[in-house]
Amino acid sequence: MKKLFSLFLIGILALGVVASGCISGGEEKTGINILYTYTGSFGDPAKGKQAAQAQLQQGAWVIYQVAGGTGLGVFEAVGDYLEANDKKMGPPFALGVDSAQDWIKPGVIIASMMKRVDVGVYNAVKQAEENQFRGGVVELGLKEGGVKLSTIEDVKAMFDSLPADVKEKKLQDLGFESEDELIQFLEQTRNQVPDWIWGAVDDLQNQIVNGQIIVPKATSKDQIELLRKADDWKAMEEYAKNWSASEPKPETYFNESLNSRQNTKKIAIVYDVGGRGDLSFNDMAYMGAERAAKEFGLDLIELQSNSENDYLPNLRSLAKTGEYDIIIAVGFMMTNAVKQVAQEYPDQRFVIIDGYDPEMPHNVQMVLFKENEGSTLAGALAALIALNDNKDTIGIVLGMEIPVLYKFEGGYRFGAYWALDYYENNKQ
Repeated sequence: MKKLFSLFLIGILALGVVASGCISGGEEKTGINILYTYTGSFGDPAKGKQAAQAQLQQGAWVIYQVAGGTGLGVFEAVGDYLEANDKKMGPPFALGVDSAQDWIKPGVIIASMMKRVDVGVYNAVKQAEENQFRGGVVELGLKEGGVKLSTIEDVKAMFDSLPADVKEKKLQDLGFESEDELIQFLEQTRNQVPDWIWGAVDDLQNQIVNGQIIVPKATSKDQIELLRKADDWKAMEEYAKNWSASEPKPETYFNESLNSRQNTKKIAIVYDVGGRGDLSFNDMAYMGAERAAKEFGLDLIELQSNSENDYLPNLRSLAKTGEYDIIIAVGFMMTNAVKQVAQEYPDQRFVIIDGYDPEMPHNVQMVLFKENEGSTLAGALAALIALNDNKDTIGIVLGMEIPVLYKFEGGYRFGAYWALDYYENNKQ
């Protein structure tokens, strides 16, 4: 059935102000409507809620949040919609990001696109302990286990890593008497989605991992505009191949002196603001460090940053001792501090999670993630849920309109159109 294919720009960032508008295509195309909103903020839940409410009013059946704290408003909006319709769980659904956010609003969040910080941390520590540490950029995608859609097991693993008192407080806030009760409710929520949909998403993941499908990586305004105008995943894949051919490849550097030092069997981790118990990057970093510590018999030292002013003192206090095989910094906010301290202590190994600087010293490993690949799975899941329920609209709410978020949006679009093709060929 042919439909007028429309792309709605509900919010655009212009001179720091979020404006409202609508961009509509003029051609009739067979497709699925993808609503997108750049809120201009990562810390304003009210903006996220407003954006999601607008998308729900226009028929969005699944909304993917890629907006940090602003995205919490997306969960609230979908939750309010369900409550107004006397439903305890979706659809409609929301999709979380970065960590297994499924627990934040049980019944609302069907899954999350995880960046496996724990994998990045574990791999870096393993390299250091085996004297195979490499500075430079390490990019983790589906093949490397660096991104994925969350599972119930991911939620369990994160909760199990929490101190008992923190876990108890989280469960009380959510209104559950036990972790088992929470997990059972999350399983019931997932059961609202037919098994064939989960299987289709798994099939897509396998094709990406095996190199049968190349996911576009949009990092510029021109590139994301090309993907917005496309309505066929194979056409998008051609863009991906062309962009990949001209894109600089991540480089790593093996430093002989860094890897000939005597290891002390001590590692350290500096948490970002939020700290342990955030059920996000900090907790995931701890999980990776703890796993490595147990496997290699290491002492793990943890330092908390209560504000950005703590980054430099925390990193320096560890580096100046010379006692640590590797120092782990969690989050892109510490990028500048890591660069400065790494220059001061060139014989110290560092790893920065999700941070990048082209002039970073070679004693720093920058762990990045292929968000476009993980977002492709999110887009496929969202579109298949909608299509299976005879709906034709999904949405995505993002933070600032910056190049890294184009990767999320582009991947989401690619996955949605792959899903449309899959659905038309397998379910109709």
